[in-house]
Amino acid sequence: MPRTNMGKISFAMLLILIIQIISIVNMLFINGLGALTIILYSFVTAPLGLLFGIGGIVKETGSSLIVPWLTTTVSAIMLALFLITLFGFSFGG
Repeated sequence: MPRTNMGKISFAMLLILIIQIISIVNMLFINGLGALTIILYSFVTAPLGLLFGIGGIVKETGSSLIVPWLTTTVSAIMLALFLITLFGFSFGG
């Protein structure tokens, strides 16, 4: 468990991102466009996760560095997924 405030905020952002990923996977089985809607909301959570994750990496020491690294990695993946969704798809001609 993180000891500093930045590490604890990083842990909270990791929980938010995991909930978002679970809801994306759930919506993929129900409605694909619903999953795209959830992905398009990640433009807020992914940069915040990167910010708090990097801040947690700077402030934390020892074995509590795992949570900020996970937060940064998941945030980078979510940001990449958002950018691929935004610029990668062509709906139409």
